[in-house]
Amino acid sequence: MAKIDREIIQKAEYKFLEKIEELAKSRKEKVTAIIAKAVEIGLDRLWQETILNQYLKSQIKREEAIRLVGSDAVKLAEKQREIIMEDVKWGLYGK
Repeated sequence: MAKIDREIIQKAEYKFLEKIEELAKSRKEKVTAIIAKAVEIGLDRLWQETILNQYLKSQIKREEAIRLVGSDAVKLAEKQREIIMEDVKWGLYGK
């Protein structure tokens, strides 16, 4: 089992490095710049997901969520929740 896990990890690491190198080459940037940008984008995404999750769970007010991630992101999250709730209602009640 451990051998399989190592092989999977090695393949994932190889693909990760391959992507970074290809991005650096394609964008004519240093690998470190690519990694920094990837971390920045990832952190921004995690931040937005965290804030929207807090808002949808009523842990923060709508105005606070808008201040932290913007009205477009909040409106999109509300619309997505509405669509999911409609799907759940249809699944449960056929309506």
